[in-house]
Amino acid sequence: MEIKYQTGLEHQQRAVDAIVNVFKDVEIEKPSQLYENPKINFSDSRLYENIKAVQTDSQYNVPKENRNQTKNEDCLNLDIKMETGTGKTYVYAHTMFELHKRFGINKFIVAVPSISIKEGAKAFLRDSDAKRHFSNTCGYNTEIDLCVINKSNNKSTKFFPSEVRNFVNGSLQITNRIYVLLVNSQLFTNAKILTRDDYDFGVYGFHRPLDAIKITRPFLIIDEPHHFSRDIKKKTYNVITESIKPQCIIRFGATYPDITEGKRKNKVVRKDYLNLLYNLNSCTAFNQNLIKGVAKEHFDSPDTNNELIKLTAIESKKSATFNYIKGSQIRTYILHKGDCLASISPEMANLTIEQIGSDFVELSNGQTKHKNDTLYVSIFSQSYQEAMMKLAIERHFQTERKNFNRTQRIKTLALFFIDDIQGFRGDNNGKNAWLRDSFNTLLKEKIKNELNKENNPEYADFLKASLENLKECSAGYFSRDNSDSDEAIAKEVDDILRNKKGLLSFKNANGQWNVRRFLFSKWTLKDGWDNPNVFTITKLRSSGSENSKIQEVGRGLRLPVDEFGNRISNEEFKLNYIVDFRENDFANRLVAEINGDTIESSIVLKITEEQLEKVAIKREVKKEKLFAELLLKDYLDTDKNVIKDNISKFYDEYPEFNGVQTNKIVDVNKANNNEKKIRIRPQRYAELKELWQKLNRKYVIFFEKTLNDKIEKDFHLPPNAFSYIVISSQRESISTTENTADVTKEVGVQHRLRGKQLPYNDFLKRINIATSLPIKLIHEKITEYFKNFGYDADLINESSVTNFINQFNNWKVANIFGLVKYKQANYNTNETAFTNYDGSLKDDVAQNLLGNELAINVTPSNKYLYDKIVYESELEKKNIMSEIDDVVVYGKIPQRSIDIPTVIGNYSPDFMYVVHRNNGKKELNIVIETKGVDIEENLRGEETIKIKCAQEFFKQLQEDGFDVEFRTQINNDDMKKIVAELIK
Repeated sequence: MEIKYQTGLEHQQRAVDAIVNVFKDVEIEKPSQLYENPKINFSDSRLYENIKAVQTDSQYNVPKENRNQTKNEDCLNLDIKMETGTGKTYVYAHTMFELHKRFGINKFIVAVPSISIKEGAKAFLRDSDAKRHFSNTCGYNTEIDLCVINKSNNKSTKFFPSEVRNFVNGSLQITNRIYVLLVNSQLFTNAKILTRDDYDFGVYGFHRPLDAIKITRPFLIIDEPHHFSRDIKKKTYNVITESIKPQCIIRFGATYPDITEGKRKNKVVRKDYLNLLYNLNSCTAFNQNLIKGVAKEHFDSPDTNNELIKLTAIESKKSATFNYIKGSQIRTYILHKGDCLASISPEMANLTIEQIGSDFVELSNGQTKHKNDTLYVSIFSQSYQEAMMKLAIERHFQTERKNFNRTQRIKTLALFFIDDIQGFRGDNNGKNAWLRDSFNTLLKEKIKNELNKENNPEYADFLKASLENLKECSAGYFSRDNSDSDEAIAKEVDDILRNKKGLLSFKNANGQWNVRRFLFSKWTLKDGWDNPNVFTITKLRSSGSENSKIQEVGRGLRLPVDEFGNRISNEEFKLNYIVDFRENDFANRLVAEINGDTIESSIVLKITEEQLEKVAIKREVKKEKLFAELLLKDYLDTDKNVIKDNISKFYDEYPEFNGVQTNKIVDVNKANNNEKKIRIRPQRYAELKELWQKLNRKYVIFFEKTLNDKIEKDFHLPPNAFSYIVISSQRESISTTENTADVTKEVGVQHRLRGKQLPYNDFLKRINIATSLPIKLIHEKITEYFKNFGYDADLINESSVTNFINQFNNWKVANIFGLVKYKQANYNTNETAFTNYDGSLKDDVAQNLLGNELAINVTPSNKYLYDKIVYESELEKKNIMSEIDDVVVYGKIPQRSIDIPTVIGNYSPDFMYVVHRNNGKKELNIVIETKGVDIEENLRGEETIKIKCAQEFFKQLQEDGFDVEFRTQINNDDMKKIVAELIK
C-alpha cells in the first residue's frame, strides 16, 4: 500500500504559513560553523511585529485574549493549536522542510512524551511515501536524516551515542539534508544516555551529549505540550531550556498545560500559550468535517442496587479498609498487600492489591485509589465487560460491512482500552487469558452469523479467513511488552506501533488476507498514537474520567484512508465510542468541552458584541431583539455569559455562535429512544419493491479503451490556457457631500510579476497528480501549445498549472460521456435503507435521512411511501403534496442510500415514482433529481457531472431490461407535467 499524502489542505497549510511568516524579513545571521543553524537576531523588532500580524489575521483564528507577544532574549517560543486527528505530525514535518528551504534551518529536535508516539513519529519521518511526497510532490528535493535516541541497556558502555554524533556532525554544506533528532521525554531526565560526561570520545570536544546538541543552536519541536509543563517542578522542560538552549521552541498540540494565577476569589486558570499563532480548535475541526463525528453508547448498570466498594481508611503501608455497600447492606473488610478483592465480591477475582502507600492503594489493574474512592462491582464483572465487547463487535461489523462494500474499500479497525492485562495476555504460561478467550468466542460467533447472510463473495472470503485465523484477528500493546522477548507478542507490538500500512491493508505481500483489526491496550495509546481507520473505541478500563474528553476519543478521530492510501474527506464518518454506565453523560461533557467549557470549569463562556451583531445580521433581526430572545430563553445572562446548564441547547438552536453542530456528537442511547422515525407503509413498499431492488444493484463504472486515444487526439490547449501571474491594485477614492462621505471604487492598474516560474519538472508533476495524465502526454501538449502560440518561460507558473487542470476538466466533462460505461457487479446485498440483511422490510427510516423539515398536521397522500411528510426544500415539499392520478406509488429516496458510482464520487437521487400507462404497457418507473435552480445552466460543475453519469447509469439499466426513466427537475418544472410527458 502507498499512503497518498495530500498537499495544500487549507487547515494544515495555515499552520505552516503562520510559523514561516514570523521570520519574514527578520535578520538571520549565517552560521560560523558547519554544524550549527543560522542565528536569529532576537533584537530585530520585525520578529514580534510579525507575530502580532499573524495573531490579528482572522484566518489564523487566534482569540483576542491570546494575542500577546511573549518575548525571550534567548529563545523564541511559538505555539500551534491543532485538534487531535487533523495532522500535527504532517504539519510539523512540513514546517521543517519549509524553514529549511526559506531560511536554511537544518537542525531540529522533535521531543515527544512517550514511546508509542515516538514510534509513530519515527515511522512517519522514515516512511518512503512521506519522503517521496515532500521531496517530489512538494518540490523540496530534500530528505530528512532521522536520528532516534533510545534508552541504552548497557550502562557501562563508553561509546558516545552515535545518533547524537550523527546529528551534530550533519553539515550545512549538504544542502539537501535536514537533520532531525527524535527523543522521548523520559530520556531527558530518567536515563543517563544524554547527561553522562564520561564517554571515551565526544564531538567537537564535548563529552556530554546535551552539551554537544546545544552547540548546533537547534530548533526544537514539542509534540503534545500538555505533557511538557513549564512548571518549575517538572524537570523535562527545564532540561530543554537550560541544557539544550534551543533558539526556537515550536509546540504543536491539541491540549496545552494550565497556569493558575492568583488565589481564592482572584484565582484564574488559563492555558499556557506562548505566542499562539494558529488556533484550529475542536469546534472548527468537527464542523468542517476535518475529523470524524462521535457516536457514544453505553449499557446501563445491570445491578439496580449499584453494588459498590468504598475505600474508607488506609493504614500507612500496612492495610486498607473497604466497605462493601449494596442497598442498605454494609460490610467491612481489611485487606493487605497481595490480597485479592474477590474476598469482598467474586466479581473482583482479577483484582489484587499491588501496593499500599501512605495515602493510596495501587491495584493490579494500574489504578491508584485514595480514601473515599469507590469501585462499581458490576463494571468489573466478566458479564458486563463481555456485554461491552459484544456491543463493540456488533458496531464494528456494521461499519466494516459498509466500508468493505464501497467502490474503494476501507480496512476497518477497532480499539479496546482494558485494565486487566493478565486477562488478555494470560499468566506466565499464556493460560487463563479469560478476556481474550471471551473476545475470541464472541468474535467467532459473530463471524459465523455474518457468513450465513453474506452474499458478497469477496467479503465472505475475508470472513472465512478471519474464522480460520481467529487469533490473528486481535493484537495487544502494553508498556511491559517493550521488554518482552516472546516473538508472537513482539509481532503484535510491531504491527500496532510500526506497521500502520499493514494494518490498513486487506492483504499481505503474499496475497493472503490480513485479518488483524482488533487492537487492545492499557491506555498506553491514549494520545499521540493514531490510525486513521479506527472506527470503534471501547473503554473496558474502569479508571476515572477526568481526562480531556477530546483526548480520549482522539485515537479514532482521524479521517480514514481507502485500501489504495487515499484520504477520504468528502463524506461524514462517525466513531463508535462505547463506555460504561458511569460515563453516561460522556456526550454532553464532550459537547461542553468542544464548545469551550467543561461542566466543572471556572471559565465563563461569554458572547461578544461582535458575535451578537454577526448572528443578528445572519438571522435578519435587530441585535437588541436577538439579545432579548436569548435572555428570555435563559441562554444568556445580562452580562452575555452563556448559562452553563443550557449550553448544549443554546448551541443546538443557535449554531451560528460557533458551537459544534448537533449531528457531530451523538448519544446513541438517547438516539435509540428519542430519534424521530418515519414509518414505511408496507403496502406502498410492495409496489415500489422491484424499482428499489434494481436501484440497489451494485454497478461499477469504467471507461472505453478509446478514451486515451481520444485525449491524445482531441485535447488541445486554447490560446488563453497559460497566463502570466498578474496582480491588480485596488483603487478607491473618498468623495464628500455637505453631510456625508462615501467611498467610490475606481479602476486600478495591473502589474505582471516576473521571475515566478516553476521548475519544469515540478510543473509537470503538479499537473500529473491533479489529472492522472501521463507526464509524457502533458509534455507533448505543452510543447504543442508553445509551438502554436510562442514560448515564454514566465508562463510556466502556478497560475498556468491551475489553468491546465481546469482546461482538462472542462474538456473531460464535454467529451467523456459516451465513453463512460456501467456494468453490473457480480454481487448484490439484501441490506438497504428499507430492508434488513435477510431482505425483510424495516419498520421505519430515520427522519434525518429524508430531510430536516417535518410538515406538522399534514397527512400525505395514500400513494406516498411514508406516513409523514419530511423534506429539504420547498420544491421537494411541493412534489410530496402533489396528487397525480397516474402515479401508483412514490417516495423520497433516503440520503446516500443508493450508491451510483460517477467519475467524481458516488451519487444518490431524490425521488422515485411508479406510474400507470394507458396504452397497455406495463408500469413505468421514474427517478427524479430535484435541483433548486431556475435554469439548468446554474448547476455547479460537479452537479452536472454527476447528473450526466446518472443518465448513463439509467441507460444501462434500460439496456439490462428494466423500464426506468431518469429526469432532473428544477424550480420551474411541475411534477405532473414531467409524468405526463414521460407517459406519452
